[in-house]
Amino acid sequence: MIIRPAHVDEIQTLVSLLRHACATVAQRFGLTEENCPKSPAFYTENRVKADLERGVRYYFLEEDAEVCGCVALEKVRPDVGYLERLAVLPEHRSRGFGSALVRHVLAQARSMGLERVGIGIIAEDEPLSEWYRRFGFAPTETRTFDHLPFTVAFMEKELREPSGLDAPNRIVSAEEEP
Repeated sequence: MIIRPAHVDEIQTLVSLLRHACATVAQRFGLTEENCPKSPAFYTENRVKADLERGVRYYFLEEDAEVCGCVALEKVRPDVGYLERLAVLPEHRSRGFGSALVRHVLAQARSMGLERVGIGIIAEDEPLSEWYRRFGFAPTETRTFDHLPFTVAFMEKELREPSGLDAPNRIVSAEEEP
């Protein structure tokens, strides 16, 4: 398994991966292009281009030269980044790929000098919330937005010395994946 930066000429691969991987979440929570057009399940090339122009860094996880997942890191303030668009294709889930992508983003954030990494998830997705807690993310607030058909739970992780699930050599079993 390798994790590498996604390149600007791979936008279509990013769009395809996000749409396919996030379709299961959209189906589970009843998200549609009409009620949640900004969901990664309905991502477009223009959205990825806008992300890249804003400075969002995308990373691919590959195994045997096949792209299996991705994640994005956005620096939103000098000391804060957002982990975004974590996605693993359904046929590659429960193999530790999501954990590897999270650990990679946390390491990248540290190398950028960030002090905290935040995420926003569907508040009703308790298994996902619990999964992020195992990495040291703690809930900070929940909010509703008029343009979203769900409540957003925000979580944050303070970046200190590696420990627990984000330690570089920590082995995460496939059973720990959501």
